Amino acid sequence: MNNNIPIRLLVTAGATSEPIDEVRYLSNKSSGCLGCLIALQGAIGQHEVTLLHARSSLSPSNHPRLRSIMFSSTRDLSAKLQEHWPSHDVLIMAAAVADFTQRGGQSDGKIRRGDSKTIELAPTDDLVATIARESRSDQRIVAFALDAVDQLETTALQKLQSKNVDAIIANPLETMESSQITATIYCRDGRTIKPPKSMLKADFAAWLIKSLEEITPSI
Repeated sequence: MNNNIPIRLLVTAGATSEPIDEVRYLSNKSSGCLGCLIALQGAIGQHEVTLLHARSSLSPSNHPRLRSIMFSSTRDLSAKLQEHWPSHDVLIMAAAVADFTQRGGQSDGKIRRGDSKTIELAPTDDLVATIARESRSDQRIVAFALDAVDQLETTALQKLQSKNVDAIIANPLETMESSQITATIYCRDGRTIKPPKSMLKADFAAWLIKSLEEITPSI
């Protein structure tokens, strides 16, 4: 992959929503801000970008090289990844996928305030690991890890191996709901790349797109 040559870039952003009933769902705090910024910077960088973003995320920017498609649940995002990944070169998986969903699926109607309800949870599929197993040798995947600072390196390296991706962008928990990011990137070949500390997310997105060739070199 050469950054001087446009690539087909697939980016995910925002939180999946796991339905409980017809009005409630399980989710997380991800706003989708960073993923949307990465997608925009990819388009500005002359790449053809497809952005899969959550219905609840920030609205993506308009750009002639940026196509935006909404997803809802983990299952919905999985289907859209299966549809679009084969026609792309690089996946940047910035979406915050729920770890659990309601066992048995969505309940009919609306649960009333006075109703006694116990929600049984089931683990969701590991979308990144699944898509990595199905990838071609010429495709590259960059995933994310989020954890407390003292656990972050261990978590990132475990994910790098278990998910079989090309790189993990590790962010401390403070990244959420912040306009800034301090990231460390762990690569499949053992390299560690440290971007400038405490960057605005927009600046980090621009740096990431310009650094893709270094992060995910061609084999």
